[in-house]
Amino acid sequence: MPHHSPLQIGWDMTEPHSALSCFLDTLPAAPRLLALGEPTHGLDAFPAWRNRIFRTLAEDHGFRSIAIESDVIAGLRVNAHVTAGQGRLDEVMQTGFSHGFGAVKANRDLVQWMRDFNAGRAPEDHLRFYGFDAPLENLWAASPRASLLALHAFLTTQLGDLPVDSATIDDLCGEDARWTNPAAGMDAAQSTGQSGEARQLRLLADDLFSLLRTETPGLAAHPGFWEAQLHARTATGLLRYHAVVADPAPTRVARMLALRDLMMADNLSAVAEREGERGPTLVFAHNAHLQRHVSAVTLPSLGMRVEWWSAGAHVSIRLGQQYAFVASDLGSAPAKGIGEPAPDTLEGALMTLAGPVSLVTSGTLTASLPDHLAPRTGVPPQAGYFPLGAQHLPLTNGVLFVKTATD
Repeated sequence: MPHHSPLQIGWDMTEPHSALSCFLDTLPAAPRLLALGEPTHGLDAFPAWRNRIFRTLAEDHGFRSIAIESDVIAGLRVNAHVTAGQGRLDEVMQTGFSHGFGAVKANRDLVQWMRDFNAGRAPEDHLRFYGFDAPLENLWAASPRASLLALHAFLTTQLGDLPVDSATIDDLCGEDARWTNPAAGMDAAQSTGQSGEARQLRLLADDLFSLLRTETPGLAAHPGFWEAQLHARTATGLLRYHAVVADPAPTRVARMLALRDLMMADNLSAVAEREGERGPTLVFAHNAHLQRHVSAVTLPSLGMRVEWWSAGAHVSIRLGQQYAFVASDLGSAPAKGIGEPAPDTLEGALMTLAGPVSLVTSGTLTASLPDHLAPRTGVPPQAGYFPLGAQHLPLTNGVLFVKTATD
């Protein structure tokens, strides 16, 4: 295998203040959303580096919010804690995160640091926390009940009686277990998403969302309006998602993945709009949700490869150069069974960078690479790791490379 000359580019992240300042100066425009990806979940290194980066961005560059790949509704509890001290930290970590992320030490550290940062500051200078994922997991999605009732309560308080009452919504939703049945993820016939009640709920949700939008000029200044918009997006998105879960068509899984990322994109757009005057937002999620090129995954259990457009692809079109994406990659991760890369791969070339953790601009990296690189192989499928492809570097703004991710 060929051994390439060491890469003399980028910044050693041992000093993140200097490295991030230099990197931000290379961007074509000041970002409203700066997206930082991770190549796999379950390694401490990447959320820990996210924390260091966010702290630097908040202290030096005016960032005032962070949005992570976690339930957007549950995230409201985390934000209430870091901004107003509501709830005990242990409770917030248990109920304010999805996907098991509340058990991640770096997430607990993040919440504690944000609460300490906000203490004694004026509300307009507070750091805010957002989840931007839909309330769903790999094999199930939540009932639309909570968001429909929250939207209904806001509209009733502001506008008076509505054509539908909350009891009707509650009856149509039925037991939450109807919606959260994990067997539906693999068997469309077990989903309630195409039932008569679900169809009625989709019409009701659309009507309530339309009412919220038509009355926006009179409602926008009221407390809770932004949250009402969030609940409207979530209710309609969940009902669309459940309808696809119930569809046995061959495109079912790809459409589920695409709808999830579209909901993510809509939540990120709402965050960018809300936070625009206060400062930029750091976004953190798997690379596959933040990249500009098409996302893809092979599902051996279903014998298929599916493709879909990520949240990053959607938001990049909406925000243009005000969306910046830093993809992360790694050399080795013993805890995941990922050994060191071959020298003739992109990751092998990145292993020649000087520091243990480095940040490089994609343009400089592309210009420094040899003409031919082999794809990385030998990675256990269960690691959930997607190596970067050199062909996709032009669609990123930078790369954060961790040589060895140890826990």
